[in-house]
Amino acid sequence: MSYFTSVRLFSLFELCLFSALVAFAIGGWSEDAALVLGWSHGVGWILLCLAVAAGCRRRVFPWPLLAATVSPLGPVGSTLGIELLSRRRRAAAPG
Repeated sequence: MSYFTSVRLFSLFELCLFSALVAFAIGGWSEDAALVLGWSHGVGWILLCLAVAAGCRRRVFPWPLLAATVSPLGPVGSTLGIELLSRRRRAAAPG
């Protein structure tokens, strides 16, 4: 599996964690679940930022993707950016 694909999957996973956190926080269903999801998202977001930064240094990702990742959009910004890059790569591929 390529580095691009690994970070892409992790970004999607982090987006799912963030979505679940928002749902539990707004729904008020379980404070314990919201706490666990909050910590998981926080640590995951930091790891995602580090993974994207490493990818930028390796020239796998453009630097604006790191800006989208560390922005308040967080995993939403990174996932949208990575999907945009993926579509551009597919369109540019010969075939």
